[in-house]
Amino acid sequence: MIINIIERLSIVPLIVKDLDEALEFYTEKLGFEKVTDVHGHIHFLTVAPKEGKDTEILLQVPDPKMMGEEAASALMNQIGTSQWIYLVDNCKNTVEELRKKCVKILMEPQTQPYGTQAIIADLYGNSLVLREPSK
Repeated sequence: MIINIIERLSIVPLIVKDLDEALEFYTEKLGFEKVTDVHGHIHFLTVAPKEGKDTEILLQVPDPKMMGEEAASALMNQIGTSQWIYLVDNCKNTVEELRKKCVKILMEPQTQPYGTQAIIADLYGNSLVLREPSK
């Protein structure tokens, strides 16, 4: 018998330069909602789509005091190199709405065997794939 220990994906980290500007981009441009905002020895800030809070994005600025200068610097060098897939209801309509909000479109919607997909960039150049599954 196989026992399922891991039930779901909860949080995906995204390294950013500034929490305030990242929060503004993800909430104002992409329409996400702030889910968690805890100030302690670290600032734990997560956002998620309004209708899909099962998986959150952790907006994270590497802290040299917590992880050391070298590790923090290495993480900062990863900014603009991350890519995740988001499922959307209507890829083409989503791209048009994001274009109106001046979000950078890296790849226009294209039909693939698995669905329609487009690629946008966040304010730091991280690629975000928008994908509408085939019906």
